[in-house]
Amino acid sequence: MTRHICDSAAKIYPGSILLHAVSHGEGLRSVLWGRLTWSRALFAVLVLNVAWTASLFLCPFTVVPGSFVHQVGGANLVDHENIWETFPLYARVVYTIGDAQCHQLWYRSFLLNGNQMPIDQRMTSMYLFANLGLLAAIFARPSTSTGQVMLNALPEFLRRRLWKFGPDRAGALVLALGLIPMAIDGFTQLSGRYESTPLARVLTGGLAGFVGGLLVGAMLVTIRQFSIEMQRMYAHMQADPASLR
Repeated sequence: MTRHICDSAAKIYPGSILLHAVSHGEGLRSVLWGRLTWSRALFAVLVLNVAWTASLFLCPFTVVPGSFVHQVGGANLVDHENIWETFPLYARVVYTIGDAQCHQLWYRSFLLNGNQMPIDQRMTSMYLFANLGLLAAIFARPSTSTGQVMLNALPEFLRRRLWKFGPDRAGALVLALGLIPMAIDGFTQLSGRYESTPLARVLTGGLAGFVGGLLVGAMLVTIRQFSIEMQRMYAHMQADPASLR
């Protein structure tokens, strides 16, 4: 009976029994796998983003050094198609996708193997740290409130300070604090009197990427938790027909 209760709790609040399960002899690997796949949609997003992030770092090594260097382009526009046509299929796909979403300015991009990365420093940092935001959401205590999941993913000292705003406002505040530094750093460059530094791009992009990944992850956790609670309510109503009267 106790085991059944614990199993039910695991389906609803997987974070609450992680240490309990390990201490009672369940393998750490199986427990972690259960946490990672509790929301299959969120796990799929994480896998895709990890694969994309890895491709950003791998692709410059799949082409000859100097194949893509000292180039500039426009954002949301594929303007280096003549270069991508000379690349192997894997690099061609990744660089084309990068070209479609980034201006690929050489002086704002990291070089690997003598080639520019598919996207610039800030966007690379965003995708890299978005993985951490998704993981934070995966291991946060589930809730039917997206803001609450975002709060649950944060360290205790931050949760205590943000709790007074309420979960929804606190979640919005976390999102704003993550995006505003990037907005300030990025839009200030448009004046032409300021050029950001690689460190500033990485830090602001990383912060924005983390809260962006956290928001997407929290939304998917909320959807999964809501589905579970609806299933429980439906099962209870089926087991107790009198409650339908």
